[in-house]
Amino acid sequence: MTAFTEIYQQLDWQQLAIQINSKSAQEVEKAICSDRPSLNDFMALISPAAYPYLEVIAQKAQKLTRQRFGNTVGLYVPLYLSNLCANNCTYCGFSIHNPIKRKTLHETEIIAECEALRSIGYNNLLLVTCEHPSKVGMNYLRQYIPLIKKYFSTLLMEVQPLTITEYRELKEIGLEGVLVYQETYHQPTYQQHHLRGKKQDFFWRLETPDRLGQAGIDKIGLGALIGLSDNWRVDYYLVANHLSYLQKNIGKAVTLFLSPEYALV
Repeated sequence: MTAFTEIYQQLDWQQLAIQINSKSAQEVEKAICSDRPSLNDFMALISPAAYPYLEVIAQKAQKLTRQRFGNTVGLYVPLYLSNLCANNCTYCGFSIHNPIKRKTLHETEIIAECEALRSIGYNNLLLVTCEHPSKVGMNYLRQYIPLIKKYFSTLLMEVQPLTITEYRELKEIGLEGVLVYQETYHQPTYQQHHLRGKKQDFFWRLETPDRLGQAGIDKIGLGALIGLSDNWRVDYYLVANHLSYLQKNIGKAVTLFLSPEYALV
């Protein structure tokens, strides 16, 4: 088991909910004024007590963003390579039980997509597939990543979680970053919504960012589906906790980012 798994297993979902809901206005103000907010400060910023301070929080977020990134916006575009999936996830339109037309791009189609995206100015690409190891697993990725990399300066992907060895191999042929969403950090809810396939393994997915760090992948994205569990605040505290752990244990050379998603279930 990885270190974050050990941290996760020491946390209690209900206790975290109580801690977040008990934050006061004074604690919110302290968090807003902090130059280096802690995880405890983050709890205050996402607590019900923070509602009257949303505009102040937004203004500080904007100020910090401008300090770090200036007046620039980085754009990337997703390229969906396949909607074949071996998982049954209750909230997903690509789930194996849904009777939809399935398609996996072949070489000629991939080249056409890459050329079209480059022609309109995109230079950062996110490769996306559903989770089907035998059809769009390592054999497929190792075949087409070098081809796709020729068209783009930055190449990230959002596919099924892989092993350390597999991530290292993909890095050598052009992969620079991986997005992997835990969906929810509430294990009972996770099991309720993931009914078939490798994605049923909660801890295999939870440990993916650790494997990415060990493989030398320097851009790692985390996220959760807001609305999947009964408490988005706890989910996003745990995303922040996970990010904090990675920052401390992988190093400053790694770019960490989060992406909220929305679930209607």
